[in-house]
Amino acid sequence: MRILSLFVLMLVPVMGSVQNRNGVQPLKVKIEATELDRKMLVEKLNSHGEGHHLKFALADQDFDYRITFGTGQGTVNTVYGAVNSSAATTSVFDANGKELFEFRREGRWTDSGATNAAAKEIIKRLVKLGPASK
Repeated sequence: MRILSLFVLMLVPVMGSVQNRNGVQPLKVKIEATELDRKMLVEKLNSHGEGHHLKFALADQDFDYRITFGTGQGTVNTVYGAVNSSAATTSVFDANGKELFEFRREGRWTDSGATNAAAKEIIKRLVKLGPASK
């Protein structure tokens, strides 16, 4: 009986965390970008959003946020001279079209790295804005 009680005590927190993960209401985002950039950004948002209990779902209508996003190339000066780098430009709007914030992440080695930095910054700023920003 004692072993059964210990098992139940260990199982309850696990079941609760599964319910919390599945009970997270996804934020619906409309991402205006190339297909590759859109796919990469939503993957990075979901990857980094887990730690903040955020989940993102693509939507074309009835979205919570509209994100304009793009990656591009630039150069970064190093001690060895100028080298090619990737940059990501991001603007985030609420559902009514009001711009909430915009930024640019530069000097990354790859488009994936620039997208990763942009996703982290989007999440950081949305968390700061809180639920009132929706």
